[in-house]
Amino acid sequence: RRYMVLGLLLAGLFFAPGIILQAKATDHSALHFAMVPKKNLDQQVEEMGSLLRLLAEKLERPVDVVRVSSYQAVIEGLLSADVDLAVMGPASYVYAKQRDATIEAFASLQRAAGAFTPEGSYYQSLLVTLAGNGAQTLHALRGTKVAFTDPKSTSGAVIPHHEFRKKINVPLQQFFGAMSYTGSHDRSIRALINGQVDAVFVSSSRLDEAVRSGMVTPRQVRVLWRSQPIHYDPFVFRGHLPQQLKERIRHIMFSSSPALQTMLDKKNATGIVAVSDGDYANIHAITRQER
Repeated sequence: RRYMVLGLLLAGLFFAPGIILQAKATDHSALHFAMVPKKNLDQQVEEMGSLLRLLAEKLERPVDVVRVSSYQAVIEGLLSADVDLAVMGPASYVYAKQRDATIEAFASLQRAAGAFTPEGSYYQSLLVTLAGNGAQTLHALRGTKVAFTDPKSTSGAVIPHHEFRKKINVPLQQFFGAMSYTGSHDRSIRALINGQVDAVFVSSSRLDEAVRSGMVTPRQVRVLWRSQPIHYDPFVFRGHLPQQLKERIRHIMFSSSPALQTMLDKKNATGIVAVSDGDYANIHAITRQER
C-alpha cells in the first residue's frame, strides 16, 4: 500500500500544458492560476473563465491556467512558485501553509442553498449510499466497499479519516471491507451510481452540483453521516507574491464587476467573502494530529 500511495502522489505532480487567457497588454509576466481537481478540470476552467479574463484585463497580463492532476500538485506548485494564485480545498491549503507560512488564504465563495447544503459559507463531508438498494444504516456498511476522492481532499478523505473514525470508534480500514480513491467527487458519485462501490465520502456542495447537473437526484441517495461544518474553499496567494499585486487582485475580486456575477451564477454562489487562516483553525487542529 505504501508504494501505491507514493506512486499516486508522484503521478499527481504532473503539470499538463496550461490554458492562457490573454490580456490586451502583455508586457508583464503571466499570472499562474491552479485549482484542485474536484471535478472535470475543463468544467472548472469554464466556470472560472469570466473571473480569469477579468484578472487578465485589469492586471494587464496573461493568466495561465496550470492544469494539475491531484490536490498535491497544487500544493507543490505553490511551494515551488510555479503557481501564484490557487483555489484549494481547506485541507490542501492547510498542508501548504504548514510548509510555507507566507502562503495566504484571502477569499472564498458564499454559496446559495442546495439540496444538501444550507446557504452560507460552510459545507459538510457526507457519507452517502444509494437510497433504493444501498445500506440503510451505518452498521450495515461494515465490510462494504467505500470510495474517497483524493488523499488531500478535506471532505473526501481528511475529515472522514479523523471525524468519522471517532464516530465508529475503529480505524476505517477495520470497518470497511475495501477502500479506494477515485480522484474527484464527480467520479465518486458516478462510482456509487454505477454500483462500483457501496458508499462514498463526498462534499455536500459537490453533491448539490451533481443534482443541478442531472447526474443524480436527491431521492437516489441516502446520507448516513454528516461532518461538522467546514468553511468553503479558499482562494490562496503563494508565498512572497508581491504585496502590490496581491492588493490589486483583492481589489478586483471584491469589486462589483458584472464578470464576477457571471462566475458566481455558474458556481451557484451569492458572493465573494474575505477569509483568513483563522477560518481554517479546525483543519489545522486535525492535520496536527497526523504528525
